[in-house]
Amino acid sequence: MLADEFARRRKLNPRYSLRAFARSMHLEHSTLSQLLRGKRPLTWKAIRNLASTARWTGAGILKLSSQPNFRFDSRTVARELRVSVDEVNIALADLCLFGLIELKGDNT
Repeated sequence: MLADEFARRRKLNPRYSLRAFARSMHLEHSTLSQLLRGKRPLTWKAIRNLASTARWTGAGILKLSSQPNFRFDSRTVARELRVSVDEVNIALADLCLFGLIELKGDNT
């Protein structure tokens, strides 16, 4: 995920540096480099911190999903978080990739 976001930003600006990416993620460039190369494990705490700084709505989704009687619907979540449905769906995919949530079909 981090590597994909870095690649996306470099595609938009080929001169975009690892140091600039690290600054935008509120990380030391050496820490980010180690994460990208797999030399440092990505902990749950780090994932949550990165999620909130990567313009994700993931943290908001996690908070909403912990509420009792919460019924998930992308449009409802988008309205609650004041973001687009596309942003919600992207955040959901990222949360699934990190193993923070598991999406299941509705059996009703």
